[in-house]
Amino acid sequence: MLQDINKAALQCALVKIKRNLGFLTEKGLMKDNPEEIFEKIEVTTDLKEAVEEADYIQESIPERYDLKKKIFRQVDNLTQPHAIIASSTSTLKMTVIQEAAENPERCITAHPWNPPYLMPLVEIIPGEKLRLKPLRKPRDFMTRIGKVAVIQKKETIGSIGNRLAAALWREAISLVDEGIADLEDVDRAVSAGPGLRWAIIGLHLSCHLGGGERGIEHFLEHLGPRNGIKMVSLAKWNALPPLARRKIIKGIKDYSMLKEKFMEDLIRWRDNKIAEILKILYGEDNR
Repeated sequence: MLQDINKAALQCALVKIKRNLGFLTEKGLMKDNPEEIFEKIEVTTDLKEAVEEADYIQESIPERYDLKKKIFRQVDNLTQPHAIIASSTSTLKMTVIQEAAENPERCITAHPWNPPYLMPLVEIIPGEKLRLKPLRKPRDFMTRIGKVAVIQKKETIGSIGNRLAAALWREAISLVDEGIADLEDVDRAVSAGPGLRWAIIGLHLSCHLGGGERGIEHFLEHLGPRNGIKMVSLAKWNALPPLARRKIIKGIKDYSMLKEKFMEDLIRWRDNKIAEILKILYGEDNR
């Protein structure tokens, strides 16, 4: 059941869903009949109709506390007692949002990564009114529908993945701003270097394997001091420098791939590559 206050938005969503179902089928990432799945989707502008019989609700409205609190208050009053109410917020704290609900213990953040029809990661985060144990239910649900669910034990500004991405991007911007490398080469260094490893084993396991037979212990003994020296020279700013902003915009305008492909073509190219990686990492032969 898909709900929005705007009928045009609902129709636009259906077009995208149908297209994405076709894409997933074409790439061999979905065995179910896409037409049968599409026929199960109902749309409505009535919030009560959408949520009153739901076991799980995913809210995905704009990143504003006032709007999210209003929706959570309404949904909390319209749903069955056992229903889980989740927000897709990537920047706001559930502790603040759940203040509006009479039953805050069932309110969580479940942050999917973009594009959500392809990216497996969903970050599940509790507010202060929820203990960790009840998070097993939404995690199990996400796992059953093919997602990779991780639980963030404590709230922060931003989720696990967003904080890691923000730290890396700050340094990537700094490398361009200081004239150390062109923007496109910085991107290449990520995608052809650490990003390729991280897609398979993540940060900590990468370091562990880099330590040889003694693993992470040897890695920290051998390279830890040198990494500490590097840390000192990393970017420390908390607001994007104006000159760096101009350099990033210019770097994107000079990006060779953007001169060869329109935005829609580039998104489809990206999705095709992600689909190929997903089949390698999460295909039936690799589970």
